Amino acid sequence: MKTVVGVKTYDEAATMLRLGADELYGGLAAVPNHRFPSQSFQSIDEIKAAVKLTRKLGRRFSLLVNQPSFGAKSRKTLAVARELDEAGLGACIVREFPMLESLAALGLKARLTVSSLALVFNLPAMKRCKELGASRVVLPFQLLPGEAAPLIKNRYGLETEVFFHADFCCANIDPACRLWNLTHRDQTCRFSYKGPGGRWRMPEANAREKMRAVYGFYHSGAQYLKIIRMNDFAEELEVFKFARIVDKLLKKGQSEEEFARLGEKLYFTVSRHARSAWKKR
Repeated sequence: MKTVVGVKTYDEAATMLRLGADELYGGLAAVPNHRFPSQSFQSIDEIKAAVKLTRKLGRRFSLLVNQPSFGAKSRKTLAVARELDEAGLGACIVREFPMLESLAALGLKARLTVSSLALVFNLPAMKRCKELGASRVVLPFQLLPGEAAPLIKNRYGLETEVFFHADFCCANIDPACRLWNLTHRDQTCRFSYKGPGGRWRMPEANAREKMRAVYGFYHSGAQYLKIIRMNDFAEELEVFKFARIVDKLLKKGQSEEEFARLGEKLYFTVSRHARSAWKKR
């Protein structure tokens, strides 16, 4: 699978391209994109430079437009998309279907990708995305490989992109989740809470289950693997390198069980989770 990596500065973009990322994506702080402004490019000039560099190297940069915007903010979003399109933007990643229609009406050279936040869970939704001009759909975290297979093999010619489940998979329906609002700061879904019989926390797939998910998506035919933006770029580099190792392992053709076993070993030795696993020993 080709890697699609989130970046938030020109230097991060240049680094990921040098290391072999197939595609990049990022947001602009002035355009709503479902993350804090600190996780986005701070100026139009910087993101434009990243777009131009990506284009020059024959790869694709996608602009995040994956949060509702209205009135002046909507007009600003469309203006930014048009300006970056002239610089060689590869695609816009869009959550809201009205915005998808507005971008399609601009006649951009850039492609249109439907965000995972649009929650495309079935083939009728895939068909609608195609009708609105999309060429790719990012599948939600919550779809398991068996559930996603019909969407991946859709008859509409839509490409599909899946998250790198071996590193992280949100347990909640992201755009509908309100747990973050309890603190406006931390991932409250990862807290432990006192209850009958001890402390409890929200269940999360273990390392072997995460590796099985990656295996399933690969063998279902998913074309693109998405690596999320992170505040700590050094940590994101670790995730990218781990994804590249996992991809090489997939291409060797092991059975699912053997892949899951080897992947679990890698998870606790070479991924960013190795440090936390060591501390718990």
